[in-house]
Amino acid sequence: MPSKPNVAKPKGISPARLEFLRQEAMRTMLEMEEAVVRTRNQLKTMESTLRRARRLVETGRPARQVAELLNAAQARAATSSIIREVQGARHRAQQAQFKLSAAEGSTMAEIARGWGVSRQLVSRMVKEPSPRRKKT
Repeated sequence: MPSKPNVAKPKGISPARLEFLRQEAMRTMLEMEEAVVRTRNQLKTMESTLRRARRLVETGRPARQVAELLNAAQARAATSSIIREVQGARHRAQQAQFKLSAAEGSTMAEIARGWGVSRQLVSRMVKEPSPRRKKT
């Protein structure tokens, strides 16, 4: 006979609050997913730029000229920016997941084990206020 999954009971959380946390978790996961897609696209662009740079250097072009021809400064800045964006999205998604898990009745230790992080990190992130959403 299959056993029921071990589902904790929500601790003093209203159904409306639990639904809000669930919606927030889904929203932040979608935000992270979109950031990952943008990151992948930027990394593909950077890969092409590096390939072209290598070919130009192989033909004997001076490195300074290669950097100027390929607008290396802009490519580097765009890549750094998108990586910061995905890191922020990851943090918000992870925090929303931690808060939802805690509201559903999971302990900090259970959440930490599931995510492979410390219990202290989970506790800190559950307690910290959620970042304000940007108006779009």
